[in-house]
Amino acid sequence: MYEQLSTKLANTKAIRWFPGHGTDEASIAEAETELGFALPPSYRWWLLHYNSGHLNGGDIFGLAPAEHRDIADNDVLYNYRLHLEDEDWRRQFPSRLDLFIPDADELFFFDTSARDEQGEFPVMCFDLINAEIFEYAPTFAAFLEQLIDEREGGR
Repeated sequence: MYEQLSTKLANTKAIRWFPGHGTDEASIAEAETELGFALPPSYRWWLLHYNSGHLNGGDIFGLAPAEHRDIADNDVLYNYRLHLEDEDWRRQFPSRLDLFIPDADELFFFDTSARDEQGEFPVMCFDLINAEIFEYAPTFAAFLEQLIDEREGGR
């Protein structure tokens, strides 16, 4: 199902990832319980096979081991917990789950209010310079492919 993306990930220099560092189903289920919703299928696939990656000085969030989650700033739950403590954030972005913050100009997140029939959330881009939010990709898999294509000249 994700053969094209697997091939791109195996051949890219745009996203650095570490083979054999995927997480397990139990960790994903634990995260879903805390979040209160199922994670999208393509993100679950990423977590199981890759878990996290590094691009342009930022981390694509994954799931750190539970014993490190309180200090792992590249963990999706760590960031979710930080935002829960921020009342302004909760009011402004009640359905945002951050995925990737590459720099001070933009950040990428799931819009958890817009699940499609396959269970996917769109990945949104928040352009912090222009204070604009737009859909970057319809799924997490498409998000990764688009990041790779943009960094490698669309090949």
